[in-house]
Amino acid sequence: MDTQTLWKNTVAELKSLLAPAVFQTFVAKTQLLSLEDSKAIIACPNAYLVDMNKKRYYHLFKTALDSQTKQNTTLDFILQATTQDDSTPTKESKKTPKNNLPLFDIPKPNTSLNLSVKAGLHPKYTFETLVVGNSNNFAFAAAQGITKTPGLLYNPFFIWGGVGVGKTHLMQAIGHELLKKNPDLKIRYFPAETFGNDLINALKAKNMNQFKDKYRNLDCILVDDIQFIAGKEYIQEEFFHTFNALHMAGKQIVLTSDRKPSEIQSLEDRLVSRFMGGLTVDIQLPDFEMRVAIINQKAEEKGIRITTEASQYMADNIVSNIRDIEGKLQEVSVASMANRVGEVDAEFVKNYFSTNSSESRIQASDSKLTPRHIISVCAKHFDIKTGDLCGKSRKKELVSARHVTAYLLLTEINLPLEEVGRLLGGRDHTSIMHARDKIHNDLSTNPQIRTLINNIKSQF
Repeated sequence: MDTQTLWKNTVAELKSLLAPAVFQTFVAKTQLLSLEDSKAIIACPNAYLVDMNKKRYYHLFKTALDSQTKQNTTLDFILQATTQDDSTPTKESKKTPKNNLPLFDIPKPNTSLNLSVKAGLHPKYTFETLVVGNSNNFAFAAAQGITKTPGLLYNPFFIWGGVGVGKTHLMQAIGHELLKKNPDLKIRYFPAETFGNDLINALKAKNMNQFKDKYRNLDCILVDDIQFIAGKEYIQEEFFHTFNALHMAGKQIVLTSDRKPSEIQSLEDRLVSRFMGGLTVDIQLPDFEMRVAIINQKAEEKGIRITTEASQYMADNIVSNIRDIEGKLQEVSVASMANRVGEVDAEFVKNYFSTNSSESRIQASDSKLTPRHIISVCAKHFDIKTGDLCGKSRKKELVSARHVTAYLLLTEINLPLEEVGRLLGGRDHTSIMHARDKIHNDLSTNPQIRTLINNIKSQF
């Protein structure tokens, strides 16, 4: 087997194992240069990929390559430009309009677009524009299953997660795909608040029959932010009957919320029971690899030229939700145009971030918060010694306390990753990134973590 075919098969195996965001970020741009005496030389287009593939993905590369060669190979990742040049048009980049307008997956012919608009669907919220990674992989797979057998496989389909993690995008993508496969389906997307407002208006106008026909004769309903009907008795009553009518008729129901059904306060038990009668999935905040993929995709959609190092730096420093990532990218885009920068590189992003985060650093300084004080407060709160918190031990209780401490050092006084790692036992920046991302994800889904963080911050 020649080297090119060998690597093609290896990459195909890695693609089947890894989440799309991880594959695109760390594997797609690598290349096997040589394989001699069971030693493989693999080229990476930048130093960051060399470092990450050595530290984090070495075993995966080796396993996939060994399965092809039937040998025990050793790998050496080196910095060298690959033949997969960024300037070469790819299948995705060919889709980019010449006028650099956003990439909307606009259905053709126009009748399809009209159906989507009538259903309340946004043109860009499709499966094609959804970035899939570890945080939403399971939800994405379930959504695809629904489009094959609507009303049968997962019904209702309940998606929950924090703000800006892509719940609405995934929900509307289901609607788009169902219409693509069957334009005759009657589908409607609406926020739960709209349902409540329509019910109130119907009561005032005394046309409840028209209201019931509007919602109960659909083939699929996509209801956003269902938690907003909680505590509203009559709206819950009417939604209960609407839900039953559709469910009994085998119609597909998709719901989103910022928390799982059992945690929605003042939601009637009978609704909780029905919401949990199908499949309930959660979507977490995007991890580092997914953030890189999102930044690259959004940059392409907006016609922004951005280097690999710049997108990775942004992903390293923006650990919140997808909306915040897109907002920061838009800010960087405007700043680059104002400064007439053709390509956004890491240096430009670093300067922009440092300039625009100076206010938060001044505030941190004014509050007299220091790394030593934060570490001391955390150690006291968890009832452990400062030396243990900053030591090498991997005991579970110490690791958990260390994660929280790392998160607070990064967010409260904006310490660099490397500095936090040095303070907490000489750990590398990837370990600190993992700790930060874990706490960020927990904050969006676990009220106990939010309470814990707030309690510690109150002691500063």
